[in-house]
Amino acid sequence: MVYLDNIAVLDIETTGLDSEKCAILSVGIVSYGEKLNEFYKEYYPFDGAEIMEASMEINGFDINKMNRDTVNDPKDVVEDIRSFLKTNKCNVTAGQNPSFDRGFVNKYAEKYGINFILPIWMLDMHSVCMAHMLENGIEIPKKPNIGLFLSGDTILNFVGLGTEPKPHNALNGARYEFEALCRMIYGKSVLPQFSDYPVPARLVR
Repeated sequence: MVYLDNIAVLDIETTGLDSEKCAILSVGIVSYGEKLNEFYKEYYPFDGAEIMEASMEINGFDINKMNRDTVNDPKDVVEDIRSFLKTNKCNVTAGQNPSFDRGFVNKYAEKYGINFILPIWMLDMHSVCMAHMLENGIEIPKKPNIGLFLSGDTILNFVGLGTEPKPHNALNGARYEFEALCRMIYGKSVLPQFSDYPVPARLVR
């Protein structure tokens, strides 16, 4: 069975929110074409990267303890992602906020002079969940002064996965997002590590 055919869930951890100034610290990718395919790698930040304390608390990295070996070179980020997508025949990326990840990856391609960009076609968990709620007359959560608001953990709870463990890990994040998408689209659990988390009856098909 193929799940999310030609689609790879991509998740990155960064030193901050600004793709112009901040660095990618890790990349996690999951796809499922006949079998499960996963990728995870950590990268040290480029010199002069802006580091936001709030982001470091979320991802749990200690910049001073990160390996600065050639295998962790930031210039390899784009080629590693491109290689995974090509090998697994994926041309669409997915996730909770795939435009964030796309912005960073494409900025890295520009920074290191690599002729590659992630396509604009993306599948985001937020839209899939909101569409499901609207179709089934389920009230979408709201946040004061913002309006409709679906956080990642809210969606994970909606699909029966609870909240994602902290600190946030890119591969673990990609796994949770892949499983959440599959539960909403196929109505079943796909990844073995989530088999103990029952799929809510409202999603089962």
